[in-house]
Amino acid sequence: MTKKIAIFMTILLMASSVTMANTILPGSVYQQQTFSVGDMANPGMGIVLALTHGDACASASQDLYIDNVQSSPCGANPCGKPSCFGPGFASNLRSSHGHGCQESCDVEAAQTQDADLVQDASAKGNCGIININTFMDAGGYQDQFIGFSTDPKSQVQTLGLAAQQVLARSDGPGGGDATNNALLDQTQAGSNAAGSAYESSTIDALQTSKTNGGANSTTALATTLMANTTQTQNVY
Repeated sequence: MTKKIAIFMTILLMASSVTMANTILPGSVYQQQTFSVGDMANPGMGIVLALTHGDACASASQDLYIDNVQSSPCGANPCGKPSCFGPGFASNLRSSHGHGCQESCDVEAAQTQDADLVQDASAKGNCGIININTFMDAGGYQDQFIGFSTDPKSQVQTLGLAAQQVLARSDGPGGGDATNNALLDQTQAGSNAAGSAYESSTIDALQTSKTNGGANSTTALATTLMANTTQTQNVY
């Protein structure tokens, strides 16, 4: 029997250091946003298939979608797409998306996070021992400070993905396959009287494994995928 192998990933939660903490003016905006699929103790998404002799088959599929949006104070309902942000995004929200912002509004800030995680696994055998294990963890963090008027702007974001697949078969004919598919995206943008700040991170990953064999043969394989991004921005 294949030993179960789990993946554990920690997303570094980087706190933005706002040196002007004692002099923050009313009207400034501070936002924090995070998502996590899995932690140090438990894998986030996993499929385990085990066939032991006999004529048998098995399959499983999982699909997880995460969508986080927050904004303050003017962009109360941002469209949630990266194309809405970037330089001049505050005026774009007012003119193009009709969310009722007032021209006198000094500070605007918005954050979005999207994650789409898909897992598929299948196995089929005849008098064989077949084990298919696939796991996937993901997480993202954003920290944003947009100061009032011409005060500084600060943004931090991290994004991470870990995935692993272990396939093994022996004895009779048969095999199996596994797929991990992940698309992670997060964006944050803000502006005040002194200008705008913008950050965006994307991880697009595909992991597939397959094994097959005849009677009296043994096969085993393992694949691991890890990706992380980190960005820090200070605008004065």
